Amino acid sequence: MRTPLPSHLGALREGFTLLRRHPVLALALALLAMGLAQLGPALELAAGAGPNPLLQPILGFAGLLPLEMYFIPRLQAQLDAEGLNAPSNPAQQWHETFDGRWLRTFLARLGLSIAIGLGILVFVVPGVLIMTVFGWAPLRMLLRGDGLLPALKWSQAAMARHWPRIVQAVLAMMLVGLVYLFGVTWAVGHFLPTLDPDQIPPAMLRLKHPAFWISNLTTGLLNLWFSCTLLALYQRLEALVQPGQKVDSEA
Repeated sequence: MRTPLPSHLGALREGFTLLRRHPVLALALALLAMGLAQLGPALELAAGAGPNPLLQPILGFAGLLPLEMYFIPRLQAQLDAEGLNAPSNPAQQWHETFDGRWLRTFLARLGLSIAIGLGILVFVVPGVLIMTVFGWAPLRMLLRGDGLLPALKWSQAAMARHWPRIVQAVLAMMLVGLVYLFGVTWAVGHFLPTLDPDQIPPAMLRLKHPAFWISNLTTGLLNLWFSCTLLALYQRLEALVQPGQKVDSEA
C-alpha cells in the first residue's frame, strides 16, 4: 500500500518558531500595526464619513498598506535568508536582494489582490481559485527572483500537485483566525457593554478606547504569525518541487 503523505499542519508551529527568532522586531512590527490600524478611523474622521461597512475596510487597508506591502515582506525575506541561505536569497546580502525585488513584488501582489477581489465579487469561486492556484507567485518573486510569468507557472504547477495538504494547513490557519475573531469580539463587548454588536463602532470611539488599541496590537501579532506560517508553508512546498526542477516544463 502507498504510504499517505504527512500533512503540513506542522507549518503552524514553525510559524511561531520563525516569529520568535526576532522577538524585539516582532514586537516593534506589532506596535507599528497597532498604530497604522488607527489611521483607518482617523481617515474616516478627516473625510467626515459616518460608520460605513464598505468604507471602513477600505480605509483600514489603506492605513495598513505600508506594513502589508513593505515591512512584512521584508521580515519574510530576512527569515528565509537566515533559515535557508539560498543562492537566490543569501543571508549576507538579503537587504540588497529585498530592495531590488520588493517593488515588483508589491505590484504583482497588488494585481493579484485585485484579481482575487474581483473574482470574489463576481461569484466567489473564481477569486478563491485564483488565490489557491497563483497565491504563491509574489512570494516566489520576492524570495527567488522569478519574473511574473515564471512565478505564476511555478505556483500553478506546484499547487496542482500538492494543493490538498497546503489547503488543509491554510484552513487550519483560518480556523485559528476565526477563533481569535470571536474572542476579540467577546472581549470588546465585555469592555464596552453598551456598544451595539450589530453596528459599526464610531470612528472617535475606535480612536480613543484602549480596547481597540489592544485588539489592534494582538491582531498585528496574529497577522505576523500568519505571514511567518505562510513562509513556512512556502518553504515546505518548495522543498517538494525543488529537487527535480521540472515545474515549469510541466505547467
